[in-house]
Amino acid sequence: MKSLLWTATVLLVQILAPSLNAQPAKTTAEKLDEYLTSAQQAYRFNGALLVAHKGKVLLHKAHGVRNAVTKAPNDTSTRFPILSITKSFTSALILMLQERGKLSVEDKLSKYFPDYPNGNQIKLHHLMTHTSGIFNFTQMIDEGDSAIVCHPVPKERVLELFWNKPLEFTPGKQFSYNNSAYFLLGMIIEKVTGKPYEQAMREMVFQPLGMTHSGFDFINLPAQSRAFGYDTLTADYYSPYPHYDSTVVYSAGSIYSTTSDMYKWGRAVADQQLISPKSWKEAFTPRLNDYGYGWMIGDYSGKRYMRHSGGYPGFMSEFVYYPGEDITIILFNNFGNYDDSLFPLVMGLSAVVMNKPYDLWEPLQQVKLDKAALRQYIGSYVLNDKFGIDIVLKDDRLYAQGKGKTQFSELGLNVSGEDKFFIGAHNTRLTFQKDESGKVVKFTLRELGQDTEWKRLN
Repeated sequence: MKSLLWTATVLLVQILAPSLNAQPAKTTAEKLDEYLTSAQQAYRFNGALLVAHKGKVLLHKAHGVRNAVTKAPNDTSTRFPILSITKSFTSALILMLQERGKLSVEDKLSKYFPDYPNGNQIKLHHLMTHTSGIFNFTQMIDEGDSAIVCHPVPKERVLELFWNKPLEFTPGKQFSYNNSAYFLLGMIIEKVTGKPYEQAMREMVFQPLGMTHSGFDFINLPAQSRAFGYDTLTADYYSPYPHYDSTVVYSAGSIYSTTSDMYKWGRAVADQQLISPKSWKEAFTPRLNDYGYGWMIGDYSGKRYMRHSGGYPGFMSEFVYYPGEDITIILFNNFGNYDDSLFPLVMGLSAVVMNKPYDLWEPLQQVKLDKAALRQYIGSYVLNDKFGIDIVLKDDRLYAQGKGKTQFSELGLNVSGEDKFFIGAHNTRLTFQKDESGKVVKFTLRELGQDTEWKRLN
């Protein structure tokens, strides 16, 4: 028979065990840090980040190296090119000048460039919303042009690339992302203000907001203050990519900044500084393809956001603002290629702040399956008989293609094991299941902390 002392001890342990084992709940800042660390360890992030909620900075941190040769680390003062986020700034300048009576978004391009072909059909509104139909000159630039574009280029040289190209569609009828249009907007700002675009931006935006670490001539910054760009960057391998001179993309993508400076811009957006509430509303009104005046308008988990991204081999950038929740997310990354995006990280970080489900990133090793093994997964799959995904085989690789209400462009699947796949730039995993005969009958899709089951139709 157990002694009274033994019984009392067991009871005491049972009472205390829950409190002894319980771990204090992680704060939102700790969860954000954990999430970002997992992304860095999975080689999905290398740069600087700032997340704020209701005017309070929750996490401001840098990861990885700014220089793969010297191993110098990124920090929160490292300067990064913000790339196409520049378009939000250029549009703000146009709206400021409109408020001052210097121009109108309804002005025709021919008012500023009388000789521009079809300039009487194109409004500044079309330039700002990517609906002008003008040929996009950056389609003609790649790494092979680095001997030219990594040095200052006269504006006339850039204009020659698209000036006499025919319109690709009637202005206002379609959306086509266009750096030529924003290049022209910069030149219009110069004509109206009588100042270089860069000077106008400094005087009208950077200086009023105290953005003292932002500018334009990124590649000539001191090496110790800027990040170096890589199209591939892991612990074992890096591949540098030459960055263009600021004169090449100009008012379409030449600004560099820091996360601290960009948060000052973020508060200007949140507090509707620089321009009137009416002009901010104009900027945030979605037109074709849900694009406003220099802003992409959308929603995540039912929450409306305004954002802009930037991408060019070597760098990626994201700026996102949720007005209803007053959440700001700023991400700068110094690796990336054309198929890469930081938006999957934005979704995860958003989920953390909004207390929604999410998954940490996992380092996934890619393995190979032969063509015969891959064929077994080909087919059409549906979720609740409403949403569809086709799994197709092209050039010895499987791709997921959305259809119907789940439309999205082809995403390449990487093999991580038998019946297991992942989408490289996304924190998304697919696990296929087979019946007793060995036939593939469904797959489970794991994304943002939730599983969905997709049944095979054929």
